[in-house]
Amino acid sequence: MLSQLGVSVAATSENSAAHDLAAVKSFAFGGVGVAGLTSEGERNLRAVLQRPDASQQLQAALVHATLAGKLYILVGLRRCDPAAYQKIFGSLARPNDAVEVGRGCMISRESFRQLLSQIQEGRFDDYLSRPPR
Repeated sequence: MLSQLGVSVAATSENSAAHDLAAVKSFAFGGVGVAGLTSEGERNLRAVLQRPDASQQLQAALVHATLAGKLYILVGLRRCDPAAYQKIFGSLARPNDAVEVGRGCMISRESFRQLLSQIQEGRFDDYLSRPPR
């Protein structure tokens, strides 16, 4: 069926990480939860960043992303395409909504605007340089 529509199975699976990233409900880097595991969002972001078309996939996913998804996408663009990151960061809507955030064993809600400021300051850049947990 997919091949009849001109979509290959490989392309579908390649886009699934970007799609899943856009749909995440919480934002977390590093070891989270009792077991200290890598969050689903971080795993999906790492998968997208390994692709040669990472910037295009991230930008396409931004259109329908949750607030948490937008945060991950911005972190990814900051890493793989700083020019696109700056352009999007400058034009992005900044609602005052709260986003679920995981930091270690703690889950809280933080302001989307504050998290954007932390991304702009580079506070999440180092996480992607470390191996996943």
